[in-house]
Amino acid sequence: MNKKTALLLTLLLILSAAIPARSEKRSWPAMLSNLRFGLYMAENNLFEARVILRLKSEIGLTPAQEQKIENMMLAHEENVIRRASDIKVLELNFAALLKSNRIDRREMEKLARAMGKLKTDLQVDHLNYLLDVRDTLTPEQIQKMEKIKKEIPQRLRDRMHERRGDLPPPPPSDVKEDDPAEGEAL
Repeated sequence: MNKKTALLLTLLLILSAAIPARSEKRSWPAMLSNLRFGLYMAENNLFEARVILRLKSEIGLTPAQEQKIENMMLAHEENVIRRASDIKVLELNFAALLKSNRIDRREMEKLARAMGKLKTDLQVDHLNYLLDVRDTLTPEQIQKMEKIKKEIPQRLRDRMHERRGDLPPPPPSDVKEDDPAEGEAL
């Protein structure tokens, strides 16, 4: 029983280490997860700096605010790159440890905890970054972002129409296409 539990834990750790270590190509579930997280943050008025900068004229960002947000964004991205590379190095060390003939459980646990800590720190830093970006905005600008947030579905539909071209409108739902005589009688 103890060996089975150890094997199961080892397999879970291998999978958790191997999944992030894949190529930078993102899978659909990962992208959907990130999209859901972004939508959740937007519901709480936490917007990525890129979104705010893209809407700078609509919300009335001052040049000083724009520069401050750009600086925060660059500093955050630099931090993310550094931490992500540290995580990758730990994942490689973990994989190498698992390939050895004799697995040192203490070292395995130490690496797993270090990876978890770095991933948690990365998420906490991201939340603090979003809060700092929001704190740069005035209450009026936040209200404008809330208004724009409500318009996003229509903006997305408009963009799709622009990309596809003008498609004919769908037929009215009250007219039956099966019976042309009935449609002519109207």
